[in-house]
Amino acid sequence: MADKKVIDKVKELLDSNANASLKEAAKKWLDEVDEKYGDKIDMIKEKGSEAFEKMGDFAESFSEKSIEFTEKAGKVSEKIGEGYEKFTEKAAPVVEDLKEKAAPKIDELKEKAAPKIDELKEKAAPTIDELKGKAAPVVSKVVESEFIKQLKEGIASLDEVIETFSKPDMKEKMGEEAAEQIRKHAEAMKAEGKTYCDCPACTKAREILRDLGVDIDAPEAE
Repeated sequence: MADKKVIDKVKELLDSNANASLKEAAKKWLDEVDEKYGDKIDMIKEKGSEAFEKMGDFAESFSEKSIEFTEKAGKVSEKIGEGYEKFTEKAAPVVEDLKEKAAPKIDELKEKAAPKIDELKEKAAPTIDELKGKAAPVVSKVVESEFIKQLKEGIASLDEVIETFSKPDMKEKMGEEAAEQIRKHAEAMKAEGKTYCDCPACTKAREILRDLGVDIDAPEAE
């Protein structure tokens, strides 16, 4: 299953001021996850709903039996009540006897219901786990596909930043002072041995890659 933390970060990247390449990669990945994994989610929900529906049916059946038993006891009480004035002394012990007999019946039904409900829960759990297990490889294939490649391509290197903010049109667009500050910042980072831009969008993209097990800052990832 796709990690919720990763999905949230990809959504943040999509909503940020990231470049077009990063935004396109984020949108495409979210669409693919929704398309390929949506059915699995629905299936899990459907299986879970079926299990809980069975639990509900059993509970309803239990309630109906309780009501039926209560109604029968009530009818007996009504018949006794019809001749209440005449049979008051005789009716009292009969009613008490019915109450005493009803109590263990209800307790017995509750005891029988408990293991049935637990059994349904136990049967539902492996089904849901199985569906999650089957869904995980599907999402993994999506994660390991074009998305990672596009994220890598969308992250700007310091060389690209230096080149971009050295151009006259960028200085004119942003202002010479602002463009110069960004260029100098990138040069200082490069002097420290760093490779990639540290703007919020590029930083977020690298963070998502690390969450997916890809660290482009590691030598082997170059």
